[in-house]
Amino acid sequence: MKKKRIPLTFLILLTITINGSAQETTFFNADGFFSIGTQSNRTASITLFDIDKDGDLDALVANGRHWAEQNYIYYNDGKGGFKVAQPIGKFLDASYAIKSADFNNDGFMDIAVANDNIPNKIYFGSPNQNFDHATSFGSISASRNLEIVDIDNDGDFDLILSNRKAENEICLNDGKGNFENTIAFGNKSDQTIQTKAVDINKDGFLDLITAERQSKNRVYINDGKQNFIKIIAFGNEEDQTRSIDIGDFDKDGFLDIVTGNLGSKNSIYFGDESLAFNRVFDFKSERNTSSIKISDLNQDGYLDIIEGNSEERNYVYLGQKNGTFKEIGLREDLMDDTYNIETGDLNGDGFPDIVESNSGTWNLYYRTLKK
Repeated sequence: MKKKRIPLTFLILLTITINGSAQETTFFNADGFFSIGTQSNRTASITLFDIDKDGDLDALVANGRHWAEQNYIYYNDGKGGFKVAQPIGKFLDASYAIKSADFNNDGFMDIAVANDNIPNKIYFGSPNQNFDHATSFGSISASRNLEIVDIDNDGDFDLILSNRKAENEICLNDGKGNFENTIAFGNKSDQTIQTKAVDINKDGFLDLITAERQSKNRVYINDGKQNFIKIIAFGNEEDQTRSIDIGDFDKDGFLDIVTGNLGSKNSIYFGDESLAFNRVFDFKSERNTSSIKISDLNQDGYLDIIEGNSEERNYVYLGQKNGTFKEIGLREDLMDDTYNIETGDLNGDGFPDIVESNSGTWNLYYRTLKK
């Protein structure tokens, strides 16, 4: 079936109107003052998580990519300042993704790290928060991303590895933080960069949606027993999709998929009951997008999109009531190699802020301001 393309209209506006009053949304970086560290590591991703359980979001930083570098936790002071940091592990790793959960149910947060062709690691938390006890999980592959979900609905956290040029893996938790039982999905030739877990068909089971670098992206339907026999392909085979995110943009009750593509237009694939994803909303310009993120930054009830680009300016697309977007460029003086975009309320003002994971330069964040 031929895809129905919808033109993307950009609004040239100075302000946005919400509930009849003009309110302007801006994103403030303070000339680099808002940063997570001042090292120029090859940062692949940053995850925001309250690792010390003090009520604010800390930053877990995955460094290295193909090279050995130190990973860190940067602790939030409650006001969006990151002036205390702690190394994770005594060895340098080639890391792409880092996330946290209590895997062994002992009440302390643990840290999982996806690495490039070296063992993936779990660092177990303890009362002293040293994370000095570690174990490995999954195969030694070119792992590019990591998701934490309860895929088998047994009450503990499982791990999903996105592997490039290798089968992807679901690492099932035995409830004690052991991940010996692994389910493979995809093919050894796939170049999966990211996997999202979401119940796309509303049957009560988490399905898997993948961003593929040199083939169509895929939806893997879970039959409830972690078998993924039904596979739905979507997108352009020529696109190098590096990132995906999920949200209901048109508020029709069906989840939509936004794709971030390297060297081609980004798109929104609208979901429906048939799961065909034939209705497509193309962005205006071709960009070198490495990361795409959905958030309601200004809390107006409409989904926004943040675009992290490689050696180009990064952009925010503020969702409008009429289904279009307002394009806002972040710092025009910076064309960093942004590998990942994360959002979260860093300073406790009620608005999600934007965090850039930049390779080879400072990792910056932008405060969302609404006047």
